Amino acid sequence: MLLGDLARRGARVTVLSNDSVADRVRAAGLEFTPYRLGPRHDPRSRETDVLKLWEARTPAESSRLIRDRVMFGPAEALCRDTLRAAEECGAELLAADYTLFGPLVAAERLGLPHIVLMNTIYPLPTAALAGLRAARSGPFTYLFTRMLAQGLPRLNEVRERFGLAPLATAQEQYERAGATVVTCHPRFDPASASVPPRVHYVGPQVDPPARVPARLPGPARRVLVSLSTTDQPEEALLVDALVRAAELVGAAEGGADIAFEFLGGVLGHRAELPANVTARGYVPLEEHLPYADLVLHHGGFGTTTRALLWGVPAIIFGSFQEQFNSARRLDELGAGTGMRRDSDPADIAAAILDRIAAPRRAAARDCARALHAEHDRNAAARVFAEQAARADRAAP
Repeated sequence: MLLGDLARRGARVTVLSNDSVADRVRAAGLEFTPYRLGPRHDPRSRETDVLKLWEARTPAESSRLIRDRVMFGPAEALCRDTLRAAEECGAELLAADYTLFGPLVAAERLGLPHIVLMNTIYPLPTAALAGLRAARSGPFTYLFTRMLAQGLPRLNEVRERFGLAPLATAQEQYERAGATVVTCHPRFDPASASVPPRVHYVGPQVDPPARVPARLPGPARRVLVSLSTTDQPEEALLVDALVRAAELVGAAEGGADIAFEFLGGVLGHRAELPANVTARGYVPLEEHLPYADLVLHHGGFGTTTRALLWGVPAIIFGSFQEQFNSARRLDELGAGTGMRRDSDPADIAAAILDRIAAPRRAAARDCARALHAEHDRNAAARVFAEQAARADRAAP
C-alpha cells in the first residue's frame, strides 16, 4: 500500500527486488528492476526459497539462517545491485527493508537520503523493554541484537570495499538513515513509548475495513487455518495435529457447529478429511476474515495485523523471531494466545473452544475498534515527504 500510495501522490517509484514480485509491483503502477547479483528468492517453492527456514530446529538456528542468507551474506551483492539501480533510475531518496544491509550501505556510499523500513515491531533495545519486561516480551529483541553483533564483521568488510569507515555496532547503520518507519500500530508494540525521535510508527500498510464487520449469520462458526507460504520447521507435524484437533472439536460438546478452513494448500493430497474440514488454495486472507471467528497461524506480522484489524481472535503456533512476541502481545490485548508447535491435539482443541467463545471474540473486536480509531493513512507519506524535503534543502 505504501509504495502505491507514493506513486499516486506523484512520486516515481522504482522497486529493486526479486523477479518473483515483478508482476505485483507493476500491477501497483510502479517501475521494477530485478536483482542481477543478489540471491534469486521465491518462497513459493522449496527449490527457489533462499531462506529455507524448515532447516532450523530452534529459534537460534532460524536467526542464523536469516543472518547469513538475508541480512549480511548477500550484503555486497545487494549493495552493487542498489548502486546500479539508483544510477539507472536517478534515485533521489532510497527506502530499504531493515533486514537488507546492502542497500543501506549503497545509500550511504551515494550520499542519498534514505529511510529504513521495519515491517514488524521495533526490534532494537529500548528503555521500555529493559529487564524483566524484555524477558516477558519474547526473544525477538535479544535474538535480533545478537544477529547484529554477529554480522558486524561482515558488514564492516562490505563497508571497507566501498570506501566507508567501519562501525562500532551494526545498529549504527540504521542510525545513519534520516528516518525509520515502523509499519505497526504503537498500541501493538511495547517499545513504542521509548523509541528514538527519528523512529515513526505509521501503522500497518493495509487499509482496515470501513468498520469492524459483524460475523455473517449462519449455522457454523468458522476457524481459518492460515500457515506460511514458506515451509516452517516440522510443518507437516503441525498440520497433522491441527487436523486431529479439528476432529476433536467437532466431537466435543458445543463444537458441532465449528467449521475449519485450511488455506494455502497445506493439506496437500490428503485423501480423507474430517467432515468439518475444508481445504482451500492460496487466497487473500481478507476474503475470509469477515466470515471468521478464529484464526490459527504462525504469528507472522502480516497475518497477525490483518486478524487484529478485522477483530478476529487468534491462536499462534510460532517458531522464531517476532512470532513469539506477537503471541504474547495478543494475549496482553485479549485478542489471542500462543501455543507450542508440538502441542497435543487435545490441548489445541480445548484452546480453540475457549478462544472461539463469544467473550473472546468481543475482546478482539474491541481491540480492532481502537486500532481503527488510531489509523492514519497518510502517516507514512508524510515521513517520505519530510525526508525528500530535507534532501532538497540540503542540495547545492
